[in-house]
Amino acid sequence: MKKIERRTFVRGLGAAVTLAPGFDFRSAAAPTNGNPSLTKVNPKFLITAKEVRDLHAIKDSKGGPTMAGSPSWHNYLELLEKELRAAGVVDIFRNPWTFTRWSTTEFPDDSNWSLHVDGKKIKVASYGCNSGKTPPDGVTGELAAYKEGADPEHYRGKIVIVMKERGAGGSNGSDDYEFLSNPETFPNPLIPRSEEAALSPFPIMGLGNAQATLIKGGALGAIIVMPLSYEALAGVYTFGVPALYDLPTLYLDKDAGAQLLQATIKSRATLRLISKTEEAQAYQLFGYLPGKDYGTADDKQVLLVTHTDGPSISQENGGLGILSMVKYFSHIPKSERPRTLMIFYDCRHYMPGAERAFAQQNYATAHPDVYKNVVAAMGIEHLGQLQVTEGDGKPYRKTGQAEMSSVWITNNQHLVDIAIKSVKDNGLKRVQVQCPGRKGLHGGEQGPWYGLGGIARTLHVAGASTMGSMTAYWSTKARMDYLDADHFVNQMATMSQICGELMVADLDSIKTVESAAPAGGRGRGRGGA
Repeated sequence: MKKIERRTFVRGLGAAVTLAPGFDFRSAAAPTNGNPSLTKVNPKFLITAKEVRDLHAIKDSKGGPTMAGSPSWHNYLELLEKELRAAGVVDIFRNPWTFTRWSTTEFPDDSNWSLHVDGKKIKVASYGCNSGKTPPDGVTGELAAYKEGADPEHYRGKIVIVMKERGAGGSNGSDDYEFLSNPETFPNPLIPRSEEAALSPFPIMGLGNAQATLIKGGALGAIIVMPLSYEALAGVYTFGVPALYDLPTLYLDKDAGAQLLQATIKSRATLRLISKTEEAQAYQLFGYLPGKDYGTADDKQVLLVTHTDGPSISQENGGLGILSMVKYFSHIPKSERPRTLMIFYDCRHYMPGAERAFAQQNYATAHPDVYKNVVAAMGIEHLGQLQVTEGDGKPYRKTGQAEMSSVWITNNQHLVDIAIKSVKDNGLKRVQVQCPGRKGLHGGEQGPWYGLGGIARTLHVAGASTMGSMTAYWSTKARMDYLDADHFVNQMATMSQICGELMVADLDSIKTVESAAPAGGRGRGRGGA
């Protein structure tokens, strides 16, 4: 990426950021023969901030985290299905299966997970999900530090400390973009995602390569020490989510970890993790908001996809985002909706082993024609998030600003123009528009497809997706007080405008230009739905 000084960048905002290359407002203009609310948001049709808060309060009313198969998750799915039906969604169906669900007590209730070293209690930030269990009194053994490449037998009968180096958050170091709103709010507006790194546990959660080594060597348990404060780490839920494994695991913050390392020589620790497993049912949920040709051979569909499981108030609130979009378009008569909206709520994101472990249960595996009428796809997740910070002598806290979010769009200039215009029209704050697979505004790569964009690429259709950057939201402690309902509304206004454009667009005008877009990234960007 061409080097540009921050002061020059911000001063030159009008020329540098306002318009993407080749931007043409006329190309994104609403059709003259359609309902104008399809391509220019009608505020009267939008969900209100109060409705957003009320729906999240119901979602959060049965125990907080909505892990697939849990009572809280079933409560959430029942809410979604009820509201979708009320908004006119038809032909709703479930794709169910049973699986083994693991659980323990959730932060701040640490009664089922603890650590003592030489009889002294150590403050534990969280547990390692799906990591088995100890006897009621825990397991006791010498402490040892994990070293890559060491003989697994070295760890037999020991409790092993796994130190993690600081991660980069969602930044891959060359995060160029097509457009960035509010660049003056970023420490480095050339790489806006770099602001996550100081406080995000992504992508360094879990045991990584150490897991297989420690299990093979017969370790009693594992302690993951993260380079984060207790306040930033408390309640973290491991992502990518591991399959069930038998090595009880706990998380410590950097200060508790430093204390532990000083005590490793011949010190003995007692690690305790009480958990349970049970057979539970989860399901994928599908439905359709009919367009004018629904049920006929001429029907064309825009797929709206998200996951419904997760630890925080907004990891899994894409279901409410899609509901908001459905409610918006339900105000437009069916006869004036050019395309059907197909809704797909997946449940596998936080299940043991995540999507890859349940590929055979995925409805599309046995029914590949389910997407036969889909001409465009949108992924919606991580909505209404707030930025957090710490340092300068002040504790971990919310800043009052929106967390940075992203809008990804498939490689097509007309779609890029649509995305930028939608962001501007709706005043969406602190958002970047990225088009992976082509050079960005400053000549750099635009990073991978994160989130739910993978399904559009898998289906070879036009696509858009959005998500917040998640800094504070990998944790079960981020609940209603971490929800910015007004920001949620603005995000859904923006995505509804993009959706409306996809509903009316001539298909030739939104064809993707083939490119070697990086496939990596958290969420379904790694493999499609």
